[in-house]
Amino acid sequence: MINTSLIKEKENLVLDFLYFWNRPIRAGDLCSRLKFKHSTLNSILKRLEGQKLLVWEKYKEIELTEKGKESAKHVSNHHFIIERFLKESLNCSDDFAHEEALHLAGTFSCELIEEICKKLSISHNDLHLHFCDKRKYFPD
Repeated sequence: MINTSLIKEKENLVLDFLYFWNRPIRAGDLCSRLKFKHSTLNSILKRLEGQKLLVWEKYKEIELTEKGKESAKHVSNHHFIIERFLKESLNCSDDFAHEEALHLAGTFSCELIEEICKKLSISHNDLHLHFCDKRKYFPD
């Protein structure tokens, strides 16, 4: 049986990375940065391309579409809200909160995110980029 939540998590990691990378990138470079197998990334890219979230041809650069940017922004916002919740409510370390939030962002419903926002007294619709150190995405 395929773990569909794991598939979705990896798709969201790709979208999240591409959103912050904010420029075209080749699949091989993306594999290296995300530490995915080429076959795994190719499958993810095909699914995301099928959803019209990115444009990609083998051996060419990958770019998010406008729809992809909106989707990635939404997932990233969930990531930052979860990260802030883990830091402020559970006193998790910055690195732990960042990594866990990356994995959880695509699995939390908007309704659950709304409840977290109420707890934190913030708005779900605000752009929450300032809650996260973007340099964690690009360590080199």
